[in-house]
Amino acid sequence: MDYEHLKEEIKYIVEIAASVPEAFREKCFELLLNNLLSGKAAKAQIIPTATTAPVPPPASTSAIPLHAHVKAFMRRKGITSDQIESIVMLEDGDIHFLKEPAHGQAAKGQVDWALLLALKNGILNNTLKVDPEEVRSMVQEKGFYDPANYAANFKKPKYAAFFRAALEPQGEPQSLSGEGETALAELIKALASGS
Repeated sequence: MDYEHLKEEIKYIVEIAASVPEAFREKCFELLLNNLLSGKAAKAQIIPTATTAPVPPPASTSAIPLHAHVKAFMRRKGITSDQIESIVMLEDGDIHFLKEPAHGQAAKGQVDWALLLALKNGILNNTLKVDPEEVRSMVQEKGFYDPANYAANFKKPKYAAFFRAALEPQGEPQSLSGEGETALAELIKALASGS
């Protein structure tokens, strides 16, 4: 292996990573370095010069577009885009969760996922709505599903107020209420801070 060439490539990767927003620098560097070390890098070698135009970052490191409805929610609840970007990422037109609820309470986990799926729909569709069947699928996948109490959990006074109307199995998607937005904001802050 030509270590001098490798050192030059790593310097180039550092320059590229430095050109992307701070929140994405580490991931960008990691992806580019992995590609270089796995041999997936392009055969043609480009040595940067003072006249070389900066290379745009890979598509997977682009910032999450925030629509007006989500921006208004963030403004009302004191949520920053850095907090959002620390818990979700947009890749190939879909939202992936980087941080997830990790407690063992089925009812709370079910509601936490309903709130996070409302955020996902807000980012993708500009509406903080949640589909009860999408929640069911997610909580089954994540281990928070309680088949005997799935519908009843959403009807508990503690959680029912989070949605404009009751979340019913096979029912219509429901928007978050003011209380639901507050609960989502608290969840985002907790996940972003790691608590």
